[in-house]
Amino acid sequence: MYEDEDHGFPRAELQLPDGQRVQVGVTRCRPDRDGRWWYDYVLELPTRVDDRRRGPSSTTVLFEGCAPHPIIQAIEGEDYRAIHAPPPEERQRWRLAPAPKPAWSDYLVHRLDCAQAQNAERLLTDAEALEVLADPAVARTCPVCRPETVLHTS
Repeated sequence: MYEDEDHGFPRAELQLPDGQRVQVGVTRCRPDRDGRWWYDYVLELPTRVDDRRRGPSSTTVLFEGCAPHPIIQAIEGEDYRAIHAPPPEERQRWRLAPAPKPAWSDYLVHRLDCAQAQNAERLLTDAEALEVLADPAVARTCPVCRPETVLHTS
């Protein structure tokens, strides 16, 4: 059975196709376009490992899955606040990194996955990114990942 002390995830109850119920660790919760809530979870399962010198031994493996509510249900007393994604206006989707010298501005705003932002100093929300980009002397957009293609619609 899953032990939440080992992994730090809140527990939930998952109903298996045959009707059995098991406790799982919930790692993330998000709604789909229809408003249905889906929960990413981990289930620790026992398994056998064969070693040529020592023979078989017991270990565990983590199975990762995703299920909608009500197939997965909250357990009273568990704290699920950490697994819910923040509202879109609070998501930090941009990286602020010093611009290479010489540059037209002090900083560049990058997408999270931009390889050019390895020396990023902090993460920014959409509003924060637009605020620093308002003054071209302070920050400009990265010419590689081009975050302005998404930011202009925010």
